[in-house]
Amino acid sequence: MKKIAVVFPGMGYTKDRPLLYYAGKMAKNSGYELVHIDFSGLEWSKDRLTDHAYLTKKLDECLRLTEEMLKETSISQDDEVLFVSKSIGTVVATAYAAKKSLNVRHICFSPLELIGSFIKEESGILFYGDDDPFAKFEVIEKIGAEKKLEMHRIEGGNHSLETGDILRDIDSLHGIMLRISDIISKRDIYHISVQGRDGSIKDLSEYRDKVLLIVNTATGCGFTPQYEALEGFYRTYKKDGFAVLDFPCNQFGRQAPGTASEIHNFCTAKYDISFEQFAKIDVNGKNETELFAYLKSKQGFHGFGDSPDADYMRKKLAKEVPGYEDTADIKWNFTKFLINRKGEVIARFEPTEHMDIIENAIKAEL
Repeated sequence: MKKIAVVFPGMGYTKDRPLLYYAGKMAKNSGYELVHIDFSGLEWSKDRLTDHAYLTKKLDECLRLTEEMLKETSISQDDEVLFVSKSIGTVVATAYAAKKSLNVRHICFSPLELIGSFIKEESGILFYGDDDPFAKFEVIEKIGAEKKLEMHRIEGGNHSLETGDILRDIDSLHGIMLRISDIISKRDIYHISVQGRDGSIKDLSEYRDKVLLIVNTATGCGFTPQYEALEGFYRTYKKDGFAVLDFPCNQFGRQAPGTASEIHNFCTAKYDISFEQFAKIDVNGKNETELFAYLKSKQGFHGFGDSPDADYMRKKLAKEVPGYEDTADIKWNFTKFLINRKGEVIARFEPTEHMDIIENAIKAEL
């Protein structure tokens, strides 16, 4: 089995432009054989990119070129294949994969609307701008929703996903490449396994398409009454695809000393919880779980906010853990991470955060 990444350029957007260059380099650094498709010999009419008949004609030309260029690569059904594409290249890449019945992961920059005719369900990610003159973002979003694709809209982004604001575009490019790095390395929350309360291994892919609130908890903490609010969130919104994942942790004040079974019995008896609890874990240090290492890498510490408990926590940690504010480590029990339906870690809430703010963030994602 080979690992092959094929880069499909856009009209005038060559392999050396930022989106394709960095994505291709990441793939190569991850062990993919990198192949570049070249459409430079074709003549293009920029004014006709929204003309369906014209696009169909150019697609046929591009497909013929692609088949010639990929003859010696001989991609098979068993290979691990990644197609990175831009603009008209997104149409060619998805059409070629469909024609050859290949199992491909797609990374599409500024996709054109014709991809909807070819791209398979759950086969990739779309990055698109809402100020793109060549593709209506509403149509792209509809295609993405229908095909269950991951979608990232760049506000103010043009056909090159740029806004004209250099610093903003650099930040945007950085964010795009971080997500692509996860995709290429297959590193996302759905590839992580955790240990259940009964010792069984559970894949977080079981929670795909749900909004998740992941919490490290303790039964003897001043924040323990937050269990009541967490259960309220779960009962109110579980019908909408929401779940709370509870990971007891004894690292903070040794406030979760019991066994997983004892902790669960306490929580059901006192707070009548019905959401899922897992085995006890470490969230910091040499024995930290993969899940919390990943969560912390996506959402660092941003402060304790302005609640009545915030000042207490700042003073406590300043004395006990000097420099605490400079790391992404979990600071205390009941730190919460919000995961959207795409599997993205979109927010981190410290235990001092107002619960109504957390609830509003949950509702915004449902």
